[in-house]
Amino acid sequence: MSTLDIRIGGREFAISCGPGDEERVRALATTIDEYFQPLAPRFSQNMLFACLRAADDVFEKSGVSPGEDPETRQLRERLADVEQERDRLEAALSSATDARGRLERDLRQAREEAAARNDAENKAQAERIATLEERCEELQHQLEDARTQPLPFGDGDGDGDGDGAEIDDDLLPALERFASLLESCADKLEGRPQSA
Repeated sequence: MSTLDIRIGGREFAISCGPGDEERVRALATTIDEYFQPLAPRFSQNMLFACLRAADDVFEKSGVSPGEDPETRQLRERLADVEQERDRLEAALSSATDARGRLERDLRQAREEAAARNDAENKAQAERIATLEERCEELQHQLEDARTQPLPFGDGDGDGDGDGAEIDDDLLPALERFASLLESCADKLEGRPQSA
């Protein structure tokens, strides 16, 4: 150990310090003396205030509270960062959960609307098919009635019985083709295989 003379507030003090620490101790004493000079002349009280102010500046510049370990401060800052990140992730999770709920609700609603639309379309199709079937049957009956009734435009075969057996040879096959077409349309609408 070496002995060093320092001067604070106009007074000399002899203190011991480790070898090689002399310059550091002198710099500390000079700093304390700078805090001491503007104070009133009561030495012991002024020395206390000067040391308190110097220590306060040291702690303020280092960002550490008196008695606090610098590692503890770093851990506290890291913990604050982690908590902030956790809050951000929780908010993102909540937002994603809300978005998922909205998407599921929209999907369910779209499925229900599609099912209702399909039901309505199927019902309308069934009604159209039923109407066409009724019309086809009606035309079939009319065709059958027309085959059994005499034609209103007289006796075409010349035998005087009024049966009109001599009809235009193209008319009957045309009527039969028309009836066949109507049945084919009804089969297509119902989805039945077409008859030969």
